[in-house]
Amino acid sequence: MSDSRRPRRIEVIARGLVVRENRVLACRNLEHGHLFLPGGHVEPGEPASAALARECDEECGEPIRVGPLLLVAESLFEQQGRPRHEVNLVFHVEHAAGVWPERVTSREAHIGFAWLEPAMAQAELLPRVIGAWAADRCSGNRAQTPTAGWISDAS
Repeated sequence: MSDSRRPRRIEVIARGLVVRENRVLACRNLEHGHLFLPGGHVEPGEPASAALARECDEECGEPIRVGPLLLVAESLFEQQGRPRHEVNLVFHVEHAAGVWPERVTSREAHIGFAWLEPAMAQAELLPRVIGAWAADRCSGNRAQTPTAGWISDAS
């Protein structure tokens, strides 16, 4: 990769895997239509699990319990013509009340929430390496799905 096409920094993203009735909770960027697991950027000096709790509060306001780290997923991609490099830390997330509501309401105007069936998660969830992993995970194929593993779409 030439220096002009190299990402300027590595972004660390804390994400949560939320499963309800074999469906995975996804955020949808309403402007571009992209689907991704709830969460967001880890700020310097902030523990990743705390970043996830903060982001979930900002995004939906649902009370959560952040569980164990399930996956580290590296992704290199282009967004709006710019090269990006992300390291996603995916944690198990449970609702503090025990059950997630069927309808999760966004507190932010630019995102919405949807429950995805495994096939849609695999086809639509970004980064793609997380989509395939999440589809396996929520459909019960845990024997084939890494836990606290590393996956990457980088060559």
